[in-house]
Amino acid sequence: MTCFKCQCGITIRLTLALLVTFLLNNPAEGQGTTKGKGHMVPGESVSPRLSGKILQLLFDGVADLYLQTHAETDYYFIKDANGRLFTISVPGKPGKETNNSWRQGAVSVLKAFMRDIPGLHGRIESCALTRHEMVSLMHDYHASFTGSDDRIVYELPPPALIPHIGIFAGYNVDMLKFSGTNDLKPFKLDPAFFPAAGISFSSLLPRLSKNLSVSLDLSAGKRYLYGFYGTGLINYFQELHVHNYLLLSEFEVVYKTGYRRVRPYVSGGICARTIISDDSRLESVEQGINYIYSYLEDWRQKEKTSLGLKASLGLAYPTPGKITFTTSLDYSEYFISSTFRSYRSVGLTLGANF
Repeated sequence: MTCFKCQCGITIRLTLALLVTFLLNNPAEGQGTTKGKGHMVPGESVSPRLSGKILQLLFDGVADLYLQTHAETDYYFIKDANGRLFTISVPGKPGKETNNSWRQGAVSVLKAFMRDIPGLHGRIESCALTRHEMVSLMHDYHASFTGSDDRIVYELPPPALIPHIGIFAGYNVDMLKFSGTNDLKPFKLDPAFFPAAGISFSSLLPRLSKNLSVSLDLSAGKRYLYGFYGTGLINYFQELHVHNYLLLSEFEVVYKTGYRRVRPYVSGGICARTIISDDSRLESVEQGINYIYSYLEDWRQKEKTSLGLKASLGLAYPTPGKITFTTSLDYSEYFISSTFRSYRSVGLTLGANF
């Protein structure tokens, strides 16, 4: 006969043993551990100079990176393979009175720490000095120093998204031809030159690649398009004046390369043009021997939205602050357009991302 009380006692003892084992192998924050996101270590375990501090482990490799935040200032501590300790302070809200002296000091400290890897010095100049950027910099230092990623014990994972907002302005040239189903197919259309300006929403994707991002751009512009048709048989002429306010939208995947002060990038994605206002007219003139007829009529496009693909080549210039200036040469081709059988656009864009 099985004793119920004995079974309960064995179960309770087993549960207590597992709980004690868990607590011993998983100390609470501040008790010292080297793995896991957000885990903390006592400062004295890093250096006697940091005694009494509680530090967050960000990177554990050939050199270690720790963080302490106090009064909106991030204090980064780097311990290299020789046991030397480097300290960097990054104010959360730097004021004008700092005159970026804190950044100049941080860059100098990082260059002194990475003096044996001069290839990373250009990247240090443009590094944003955020947690993600600092961890990424430590990762690249480790890989350059050891030749591989094998000896990385812990690395704080980057955020899934790092959003940014920006503004841009550009100048576009549209080259169009009417489709065969349009009554205006014989018209010869001049290239349409027009400016556009808008806002950009973008986000880095560091968990996929530190060079990869996506962007959604929305802009508006006023386009003027001129078309002409004439025949010498009865001296019949027509002029088309197209005045459109356009909403331009693009969704692109962007890939940047390199870590120098100027970084090239390529991008590609889908694009759309939507007519939000149309004030176009068609002027006709018929001239005979003893007469001239002239009349004017409104002309409206039946199609309001065209869809296509876009590709760009550009350069990005990150400043020591949080602003990145960009310039790009863009090419778009719209395939879904019943009004035009050929709809191509080339543009030059200047922007600033924050």
